[in-house]
Amino acid sequence: MNLKKLIAFRAVLESNSITGAADKIGLTQSGVSRLITSLEQELDFPLFNRIKGRIQITSRGESFFQEIEPLLSGIDQIPNLARQVKQHQYSRLRIITLNSLAHSLVPMALNKFCQKHPHANISITIKSRRELLHWERGEHFDVALASLPFEQRVFRKKSFISFPAVIAISASHSLNKKKHIHVKDLHNENLISLEPTGIFQTSIRKKLQENNIEPIFKIQTTSMLQSAQMVENNIGIAIIDPFIGHIIKNKKVIIKRLNPQIYFDYAYIWPEGRELSALAEEFIIELKKTANSIAKIK
Repeated sequence: MNLKKLIAFRAVLESNSITGAADKIGLTQSGVSRLITSLEQELDFPLFNRIKGRIQITSRGESFFQEIEPLLSGIDQIPNLARQVKQHQYSRLRIITLNSLAHSLVPMALNKFCQKHPHANISITIKSRRELLHWERGEHFDVALASLPFEQRVFRKKSFISFPAVIAISASHSLNKKKHIHVKDLHNENLISLEPTGIFQTSIRKKLQENNIEPIFKIQTTSMLQSAQMVENNIGIAIIDPFIGHIIKNKKVIIKRLNPQIYFDYAYIWPEGRELSALAEEFIIELKKTANSIAKIK
């Protein structure tokens, strides 16, 4: 489909006349009319009704415009993008991350990163581990964040933080009298469960079984942040990473160390066969600094 036809269509719609559209895009009236007629023939439905010399967009024409308008707006940005590239002002960082990191470490690390790179264009996509494991080569990104172990041969991976899980408890809970919480203290306690087959919950269940502990699992969620928010609403206890703990702790939620400690690793991964971009490497530096400053739970 010829781009000129779409541009002419938008110009007619915005000008509400062939004459106005012709002036706007620098064509003759007959030239605009031919483009619109050709586009309608290609689409096999009318874009405008011609009533007594005036034009009015059809319902199908309106629907079609709503679909193509974002595309045309993107094309409008090309000259500005080219100018930024020419002036070395344009840089792009595409991040894929787990839900928990998207609500904790990522925005905190971006705080410093964006100060150093004010012109960087950043996109963040939240995916589950399962989605990352089924990643398709056609999907482009610069760096992804995931928990280890991560068995996917098309990725290279490197841990950026090893940390012990912590426990979030309501300020009104009796266990808050203890300085540190032992897994044995969780017997018959209402423990909010994460995804049963996930790495985090699997390791927690294993540690509980090793200590012959049987907590009560009434609620299950795939979101670590939501599990912490449930603690805030006095629904139960949650075992979480210290980064979610950092953003959720307040007068209602207390974060404590869990003994014996259960260690996990978060890693950054990128497609096999290429190196990390300079921008991705700088983001990882800020991510490491942020993670290490928070993970030191006393």
